[in-house]
Amino acid sequence: MNDYRKIGQVLYPYRYRLLSVSVVNLLSAFFSLCSVAILAPLLSLVFNQVKADMAPPAFAFTSDTLLAYAQYYLSIIIADHGVLSALLILLGVVFVSFLLSKVLAYSAVCILIPIRTAVVKMFRQNAYQKMLNLPVSYFSKHKKGDVISLVINDIQEVDMSILDSLQSFLRFPLEIVLYLLALFLINYKLSLLVLVLLPLAGFVINKLQRKLKSNSKQAKEYQSDMTTTIEEGIYALRVIKAFNGIGKMSDYFNRINAKYANIFVKISRRRDLSSPLGEFLGVLIVVVILLYGSVQVLSPDNSFTAELFITYIMIFIQVINPMKSLSEAFANLKKGMASIDRINTLLESDEVVESSNHCMDLKDFKNKIEFKNVCFSYGDKSVLTDLNFEIKKGQKTAICGMSGAGKTTIVDLLLRFYDIQSGEILIDGVDINNFTIKSLLKIFGVVSQESVLFNDTVYNNITMGYDTTEEDVIRAAQMANVTNFLPQLEDGIYTNVGDRGANLSGGQKQRISIARALLRKPEILILDEATSALDAHLELSVQQAIDSMLSGRTSIVIAHRLATIVSADNIIVINNGKVAEQGTHSELVAKNGLYKNMVDMQSFV
Repeated sequence: MNDYRKIGQVLYPYRYRLLSVSVVNLLSAFFSLCSVAILAPLLSLVFNQVKADMAPPAFAFTSDTLLAYAQYYLSIIIADHGVLSALLILLGVVFVSFLLSKVLAYSAVCILIPIRTAVVKMFRQNAYQKMLNLPVSYFSKHKKGDVISLVINDIQEVDMSILDSLQSFLRFPLEIVLYLLALFLINYKLSLLVLVLLPLAGFVINKLQRKLKSNSKQAKEYQSDMTTTIEEGIYALRVIKAFNGIGKMSDYFNRINAKYANIFVKISRRRDLSSPLGEFLGVLIVVVILLYGSVQVLSPDNSFTAELFITYIMIFIQVINPMKSLSEAFANLKKGMASIDRINTLLESDEVVESSNHCMDLKDFKNKIEFKNVCFSYGDKSVLTDLNFEIKKGQKTAICGMSGAGKTTIVDLLLRFYDIQSGEILIDGVDINNFTIKSLLKIFGVVSQESVLFNDTVYNNITMGYDTTEEDVIRAAQMANVTNFLPQLEDGIYTNVGDRGANLSGGQKQRISIARALLRKPEILILDEATSALDAHLELSVQQAIDSMLSGRTSIVIAHRLATIVSADNIIVINNGKVAEQGTHSELVAKNGLYKNMVDMQSFV
């Protein structure tokens, strides 16, 4: 029942349109029933059961009376226009009823299509928005391929399995009920037997479908593993080839693919067995009905006529197809619910939540940033312990230390990519948890160690959706020395950089990342190994441009190359997650401590 509640919550906003679909489907079923019900008077006419001098029967809501009325009006038409005219009229009624039934059925589908499209669009938008809002820590615990598969494959499965079955649920139950009412009107004794047999058939089919959901969930996990492997294969293709790992990667992918194929065979067999099993059970019920109905027709004291019996059989046959389609819809529903569960797992995942119920916007940076007794760990691995230091406005603050000391983590905590376990990070005396994340990030410009570019033009990679002028973009590109290599590109600043900047060198990619940060003229500029991919000559050129731009601006520089931080107003040396030393370059060298050792190792004096 919980599964149906989830679907109901998704479809609730469209309840009135879905109601209109049901009404149109009901009308379609009614005209479909009429096209079959005309069979009784048609058979009476063909078998010459219509008397020429019939009197109007007394009204009663029974099959015999309705048939008598049809025969009465037919007798009038025959008397006035002949038998052929009566036959043509009956066939015309059949044709019009059938046509109206199909037109209405198509109309219901047309009403439903925008609903299906809107639901799928909503799922994709919510899933992608949620993916962007999730903390960075989420993707250190989950496979990227799993998220990609969920946003693309699972949502598509919802459309193909659940929403595709929605028309069946809105149409076929109404048809079945309407047909059963007609069957009861014709012969209630025979229909009681049908009511006993149909639930038994449904129970058998339900037993068959019970494992579809669990099997489908397992198949989705294998599909996600394949997506992850493909994504990693493309990203690390150079490494795979360089280390002769093609065979190993292929074997790994083939094992997952084989598991997926095996589970898919089980799912397909169970799902596709629903249709022939439903047809077999339907025919079995027809045989029982034929036996019992024939006994009633042949009984000398029974009013159940042959034409009514044939009409009864034809109407019951009309019930079989909706029942078969409904069983298939339930099978697809079970299969699709595995995807709904996976989508909900993502949508209900914890994300970076504003710590205060009344978060305020951070207008500007006035004084200083403080780290007070900050502790942070990745799972069980402690990274920062009782960390204390200040970053003052207008100063260039450098953070250095050995690899793994926690330098980049400090920046991630300041940007709230992660939340600290204990302590405080304050901006002008206010905890950053009390600021909206959007306003907090607005005061920072970041150049990360890894140059992240999108498959777009140089221009759009610099602006990244930022509303600005082309003059400002060119100015930022000049400051980052991007304009030095633009003449080498086919379309200059409007050249597409390729997937992850594949058409550019490492230094070119990093200069575009620097231009992106400089364009926004942030109050605080964060440079995380910003010049690590540049050669010595270009590094000096870019560093001079950055130093010029940083004049009077607050900046945080994380560096392994100590040459880039000699001019820093304050250098903070991190060791084992704590502040080991801090001061200016000359002060730290004079202390002859950890910083001096790092300087000596880089032969920098």
